[in-house]
Amino acid sequence: MFAPLTYLTGAVLVVLALQAGYALLRGKPIDDPMFWTGLVAEGLIVVQLVVGIALSGHGGHGMSAALFIAYLAGLVVALPVAGVWAIAERESRSSSGVILVAGLGLLVMLVRLVQIWNGHG
Repeated sequence: MFAPLTYLTGAVLVVLALQAGYALLRGKPIDDPMFWTGLVAEGLIVVQLVVGIALSGHGGHGMSAALFIAYLAGLVVALPVAGVWAIAERESRSSSGVILVAGLGLLVMLVRLVQIWNGHG
């Protein structure tokens, strides 16, 4: 994995989760800044997918390439699904909650991706 890309992706996901958490606490639905942060996060995740697949043969000893690629694919799918769900709920504060859960879940998946890359099963 390309570490700077992974750190940047993680940082953008943290910003997204913070935006969503703040909006949820204020009782606000999703807004344009949250949408654009999510779009940047998704773009970075797609780049992570391409780079990850290209480098999948160079992971740590004992790395499962199939599991690694499955996590990469899951990362790509999760945020658009959450985005559609949040847009459907845009009249309520639940939309921010959906994005918050997605952002935190993606952060956990990103950490797990690094563990898989380093050969920790």
